[in-house]
Amino acid sequence: MAVYHADALVIRSREFGESDRVLTLFSREMGKLQAVAKGVRKPKSRQRAGAQLFTYADFLIHKGKTMDTVSQCSPRESFPHLWYDLDRSFAATGIAELLDVSTIPAQPNQELFGLTLTCLFLIEQFDPALVLSSYALRLMTLLGYRPRLGECAECGVSISGERLVFSSEAGGTLCGDCRESYSGRWIRAGSVAFMRQLIRADITKIDRLRWNAWMQQEILETLRLFVEHKFERPLKSWRMGSLGADDLGRQ
Repeated sequence: MAVYHADALVIRSREFGESDRVLTLFSREMGKLQAVAKGVRKPKSRQRAGAQLFTYADFLIHKGKTMDTVSQCSPRESFPHLWYDLDRSFAATGIAELLDVSTIPAQPNQELFGLTLTCLFLIEQFDPALVLSSYALRLMTLLGYRPRLGECAECGVSISGERLVFSSEAGGTLCGDCRESYSGRWIRAGSVAFMRQLIRADITKIDRLRWNAWMQQEILETLRLFVEHKFERPLKSWRMGSLGADDLGRQ
C-alpha cells in the first residue's frame, strides 16, 4: 500500500462510524484531499490533536482503494486563539468553508495554501472580519474570479457616484446603462474603494486600514453573495450573522 506525506491544514472534519473522522485537508503539495482518521474520537487517541479543525500538521497517509487513511499526524500549529473567541472562530470557519467550496481535489495551489495559513495566524491580532474579507477577495483573485470594482464589469467604463450597483452575475460593479441587463444590489462607493484597498495592501499590514460597522456589513454580504453565485454553494458559516440587504432585482 502506497504511503505519502501531506503538509496540510484541516479545513473540515465530520464523524464517521463509531470513533473515526473523515478529514478534509488542504495540503501544500497536493491541494485538497480526504482521509479517514481512525479512532480519533476516543479520548486516548494519539491522533486526536491532529484531527481538530484548523490544525496545521504533517500527515502520513496510506493510499486506499476507496478512502485514504491517516497513519500518523504531527501537529505543527493548533491555533488556540480560534477556539476562545466567537468572532475569531466565525472568521476561521468562514475561511475554511470558503476554501472548501472553491477548490476541487488534487489541484495544488501553494500560494492559496500560504494565504490561508497566514490568515489563520493574523486572526489572532487583527479584526477577524477584516481578515475574512481580505482573504475572500484574495482567494477569488488567485482563482481568477477577481471582482471588477469601480469600473463596469460589462463594458469597462469607469464609474463614479456615492452608490454603485454590484452584480454577482456580472462579476462586479455596473454602470447605469449595463445594469439594465443584470440583477444586483446597491453598495456604497466607500465600500468599493475599501475592497480595492484590501486587495492591494500588504496583507500583514491590513490592520492599518479603518472601516466602520456599515462598511463591514455591506462588504461581507456583498462578498458572500458573489462567492455563492460563482460556486453555486451556500456559505453556511457566513449566514450565521444578521447580515443582509435587499436585492435591486432585475432592472
